[in-house]
Amino acid sequence: MIALHDHEEAGSRSASGAQSRLLLGVLERLVTSYGESSGQAAARAFARSLLVSCDMAHAIHPNYADKHDQQHTVKLGQGPVIKFHANQAYATDGPAAAVFDETCREAGGAAQRFVSRSDLPCGSTIGPVSAARTSIRTVDVGSPMLSMHSCRETVGTADIDRMIRALTGLLSHERLPAPSS
Repeated sequence: MIALHDHEEAGSRSASGAQSRLLLGVLERLVTSYGESSGQAAARAFARSLLVSCDMAHAIHPNYADKHDQQHTVKLGQGPVIKFHANQAYATDGPAAAVFDETCREAGGAAQRFVSRSDLPCGSTIGPVSAARTSIRTVDVGSPMLSMHSCRETVGTADIDRMIRALTGLLSHERLPAPSS
């Protein structure tokens, strides 16, 4: 399933935003439409699922290199990015990150890593909201971008194709992490 939410930049607080019951309700109805009506059917289906929160990712900006973790320098033209944050501003967990990284390698290159510095403020995505509502293993990913939220956002054209190949690979193969206990 692919879910495209409204109002992410306004905080996802709407009847169709990520903080609504929409995603959870649709997923529960899908489970029951396949004849699973026991009280644990949705929980079992969610345990076998993978949630990919896909947005953009901060590439290292040459004018602000000191704002980035020097061990994780995301660059334009180097492919998809898996995003991590110690305080869960991104919802990436280990098994989901491994699945996405393997898919990227099979699509022609390893994923980059963005790790937000814990001493600087950080934005977030709808990944933590959706992961908390569903308890589905989650990976927060994005294509690298310079100057996010400015009037001069810049991306590498090669990164678009690499992200498309990675997401297509995820959708066309059964790549699910082991169910969580």
